[in-house]
Amino acid sequence: MFNRPNGRKVETLDATFSYPENSKVSTARIESSPTTRMAVITDQVEIKGTLAFDGPLEFNGTFEGEIISQGILTIGTEAVVKAEIHATKVVVRGKVQGNITATESVEVCDNAELFGDVRTAKFIVSEAATFRGRSDPIEGKASAPEFAPVFRRLSSPAKPK
Repeated sequence: MFNRPNGRKVETLDATFSYPENSKVSTARIESSPTTRMAVITDQVEIKGTLAFDGPLEFNGTFEGEIISQGILTIGTEAVVKAEIHATKVVVRGKVQGNITATESVEVCDNAELFGDVRTAKFIVSEAATFRGRSDPIEGKASAPEFAPVFRRLSSPAKPK
């Protein structure tokens, strides 16, 4: 269903990333910075497995597996993703096959394709996007209004004047 355009050769990268421990001083300096740095994974990267991160990430490559984040995930226009996604916020600009759970919001932009179920507090789908799946609110965020009193009023006979 999702094939890489323009027929270029794609190499698979199997990698384990580890980050050195930051001291509290440098961590505090990063958190207080007015500009948030975004990590970017280019369209020349293919990953299979589990991707876990904090903070914002723009992913433009090919991915198969599971994505877990406490940050914002932007799936770029060149991205082809087949995954179960759990994040704070997800912005889809490319192609995604899989379910998304986001505690804050999911946005499917123009020309994006999303095939899977969505669970989130706020769900935005552009008119020019493709979405095939089911959407459910996260528990406790939305409930159906009580229509019984309204229907009783509408069905009661009108009193003559």
